[in-house]
Amino acid sequence: MWRFVQISDPHLASKRDGVWNNRFLCSMMPQVMDCLRRDLARLKPEFLLVTGDLASHRARKSIFAARDALDSLGFPYYPTGGNHDYYSMASRAWFLEAYENHLPTTNTVYSFVHKNIRFCVLDPWWVWDEGELMPFPDPETDKKQDTDLRDTRWALPPEQFVWLESVLDAFPKMPTCLAFHYPAMKVPTRLRRPDYNDAGALENGDLLVESLSKYPHVKAIFSGHVHTNAIVHRNGIAQIMTSALPEYPVQYREVRVYRDRMEIRTHSLSDPSFAQKSLIPGREYTMGEEQDRTAVIPLK
Repeated sequence: MWRFVQISDPHLASKRDGVWNNRFLCSMMPQVMDCLRRDLARLKPEFLLVTGDLASHRARKSIFAARDALDSLGFPYYPTGGNHDYYSMASRAWFLEAYENHLPTTNTVYSFVHKNIRFCVLDPWWVWDEGELMPFPDPETDKKQDTDLRDTRWALPPEQFVWLESVLDAFPKMPTCLAFHYPAMKVPTRLRRPDYNDAGALENGDLLVESLSKYPHVKAIFSGHVHTNAIVHRNGIAQIMTSALPEYPVQYREVRVYRDRMEIRTHSLSDPSFAQKSLIPGREYTMGEEQDRTAVIPLK
């Protein structure tokens, strides 16, 4: 058995606090990262999968500060960008510059193998009002994304479908996981409430999941973005959505990998005060139900 850890939406290098579904407390992230470092030292994962929104503050120096904070955890990691990382072509260039030592190639779309699992990291683009796919948001969407993501759209570009299928065709016997920021499947209705702030999913997520039905070696999709723990199964694929570190429940995923299965476990930080500070009573649903916190995913 070996293990890796997924963390998502750390929104580092920012002091901005606010409310999403619970209190969103970027200002506590230096202390959260200190606690996470100690917790990971005990868990000893082989690497971290960091699924987007690594930084929040819009400046080149913030992207590099976020990288330094992730480096301080003391484990190898693979980053994916999110809407707060890819808000301009300049920010994309800064991302590649900052994480060049963590990316297998100088590209935001990449693949790597660890022991018996292949990982394919994708890079969804923004969908503009007229339907164009662009690597950055339109100006009006960009102005409001810190406070309101309603009607904001993302999708995978066609060339990434082609790239992904070429990789899956080339290695048909190797269990494969995908990773990107936005979930392909929506947060299930069982977790939604009238006050639930839905960040959305890939506009062509259903198409992606359907296209993967001919690849039984694709086992899971790891994503963030929705600030909610949720696990959804479709077409033999588990969609693992993981909550945001600055917001209740302030948790991360441990993935134990065996020869014949992966086991998903969800962990709180050893210091519960961060989650307590963030929680708005009555909104505990972002923690997910038991089926959103543990799962067994067959590899054979």
